[in-house]
Amino acid sequence: MFRLFRLPLLLLLTFWLTACGTSSVQDVVRQTFYVFGTAVHIEIVNTPKDKAMAAIHAIEVDFNHFNREWHAWEKGGLLSKVNDAIANHQSIVVPESVKAFIVKSQRLSKESDYLFDPGIGNLLKLWGFESEDWHGPPPPQDKINAWLKSRPSIADIHFDGDKLSSTNANVKLDFGGNAKGLALDRAINTLKSAGIENAIVNIGGDMRIIGTKDGHAWRIGVQDPKNPKNVMGMVKLSGDESIVTSGTYERYFTWKGKTYAHILDPTTGYPEEHFLSVTVIDKDATTADTASTALMVAGPKRWEKIAKQMGITKAYLVDDKGNEIITDAMKPYLTLMENKAQ
Repeated sequence: MFRLFRLPLLLLLTFWLTACGTSSVQDVVRQTFYVFGTAVHIEIVNTPKDKAMAAIHAIEVDFNHFNREWHAWEKGGLLSKVNDAIANHQSIVVPESVKAFIVKSQRLSKESDYLFDPGIGNLLKLWGFESEDWHGPPPPQDKINAWLKSRPSIADIHFDGDKLSSTNANVKLDFGGNAKGLALDRAINTLKSAGIENAIVNIGGDMRIIGTKDGHAWRIGVQDPKNPKNVMGMVKLSGDESIVTSGTYERYFTWKGKTYAHILDPTTGYPEEHFLSVTVIDKDATTADTASTALMVAGPKRWEKIAKQMGITKAYLVDDKGNEIITDAMKPYLTLMENKAQ
């Protein structure tokens, strides 16, 4: 589902991403494994080691199954079968859990004015972003125009009971923009079901936390999108929250001196160019993941409208000139390394 290793945009400051394996500290269990084309880090606090390891194993098994079933570009998985059915004007029966996620994605896409739209898989393919190693060129204008003319969207997906169909055969579903959020939510549900109260799950830099670490908030660093080795700010989270960042430097290619990022605007067919990164906090990781992409595409003129429609109050945005925008609700959570907030 995630076709390229992504630089993490968020760093857990008390659990450096270079750390692997299980901690020797008795009341902290840390484990790293790889799926979705990136590293998954889980840290569990104040839980017996055998109980923590059993929960982590359950999450790893679920993530591997999830990745196989929801990969848009590899044959054999459920999403591939769904896309084949759509392309052939056929309906297909899907499990209730799949229907629920697609319906939720439809709602979130509508709230974003379809600036986030998982139905644009063929546009991603036009730009080469289904490939792990694409260096250009960008697609010709006539092909983008042809895609825009048909304007496939997740809104074209319909259900008759458990049967999925589409009114537009050009729809190709690709949930790379919010499936990590769903995976985070699933992982936290697994931990809660196991009676675990204090933990963090980190998928390639996107995180969801529950509880605290030894009674203190989890500390998460937000990286500088112009220099990912530097930390621009620190976020403190406790209770039950998720934090997700989207950025133009996650995946891109350069062609004839111009950089083209993987975050595409479905209304123009071209990459977004206004924001370098957007960080969102929300209790629901699927919502945060979706909104971070939608606000990236919305740009400086539309992001406030889209955030309001999506119920997002906590956001931290960095524009293409390096200016920082922090919503009022975000300010209590965020400490800047340098005070550049606008």
